Amino acid sequence: MFKILFQIILIIYIVFLFFNILDLKKYNVNGFIKECDNFEEVLLNINNLNPVVIHQVNDYNITEVILDYGDYIENIKFEEREYIDIHKNKNLLKIIDKGKIPNFFIMSKIPVISNDSISIYKNHIGVLEQCHNNNIIIYIVEGKTILNLFNPKHKDEIKDKGFKSIKKWAHIRELKKGDYLIIPTNWFYFLETNEEVVLYNNNVDNIFTIIPNFIRDNYDSFTLPDFISSVN
Repeated sequence: MFKILFQIILIIYIVFLFFNILDLKKYNVNGFIKECDNFEEVLLNINNLNPVVIHQVNDYNITEVILDYGDYIENIKFEEREYIDIHKNKNLLKIIDKGKIPNFFIMSKIPVISNDSISIYKNHIGVLEQCHNNNIIIYIVEGKTILNLFNPKHKDEIKDKGFKSIKKWAHIRELKKGDYLIIPTNWFYFLETNEEVVLYNNNVDNIFTIIPNFIRDNYDSFTLPDFISSVN
């Protein structure tokens, strides 16, 4: 009896896995950054596979952080550093109250899995990254940065090219303190930061996409089934 029940559950999981993998190949060919004012607008544009920005005020005043390396600690005062490149550090999550950061996926029909962290940059240009998750959240805790965001339809025009030559394809947006950005799956992006910026990052998957998203994020040779559709 247990064996039959396990097989039924496994079959159901595989079916849902298949349809969720197909969804990971979808993107909105006409998508652009949508400025939203409320929860309903955010959900609508998430479903339409548009990048979303909504403003969420905060009262943080972060001017320094302490990094714990185990054997020693380092006090980083932003104004004293010419360059800062702290990328997706989980230990620094303690400097914010995650309970005050909105969660637009809490009512998802499929349970989601979050992978959050803190990044801090100053006089920094990031690398071109692709969203290999269901969504990527970037919340500006402190400071500001310039977002360069690219629709997946421009993949061939931007990959392995210099930043100056690909900016003509970019949706360029200055993100300021309190801005909450949601990037849909498959979109490309990089950040340019002159002044210091503190970012809350959250890579969001669900229970069916966590494994294929992990594989495609860590193994370049892995590709999803060639199924691409658009949302108007």
